Amino acid sequence: MKKQFVLDLSANLLGSTFTSVRAEGVSLKQCPEPVRETIHHHCHPGQIDGVNAVRAKDRLLYVVEIDRPGAGERMLHVSGDGSLLRIVDQIGLRDLPRPVKAALHPFLGEGNRFDGADRVISENRTEYHVDFDLIDEVDLHLVIGEGGEILRHREEADF
Repeated sequence: MKKQFVLDLSANLLGSTFTSVRAEGVSLKQCPEPVRETIHHHCHPGQIDGVNAVRAKDRLLYVVEIDRPGAGERMLHVSGDGSLLRIVDQIGLRDLPRPVKAALHPFLGEGNRFDGADRVISENRTEYHVDFDLIDEVDLHLVIGEGGEILRHREEADF
């Protein structure tokens, strides 16, 4: 599931369809110097777990997975010129800001289970992607703005 998430986000950032995206693992040494600098600047405290070079047509994106002790995982999306495009931090329910928690209140309880959250920072905008396991084997994915507004939602049945 993580690899699918990475490829879907990468395709979205590159303005491409999933079918035209190719990803391959690369070492940090294989990345251009500006990309390495951006990665090092945003990985501490943490350890780089992997780097994927994602190609779509003539565009290149580096997706970096970072293990952060006691803080969840971090994923960076860095363009080929070293520009930081997106930071995705895995966070817990207790780490969500108060307005976001308030927006989640109607979904908590009644047999629903919080399944994880990511803080996504892109273009000076922060969103919270929150997942729930609902009763009747349905997954709920919410995208919530910093002020607690629900920006998008999607339900998927587990069959």
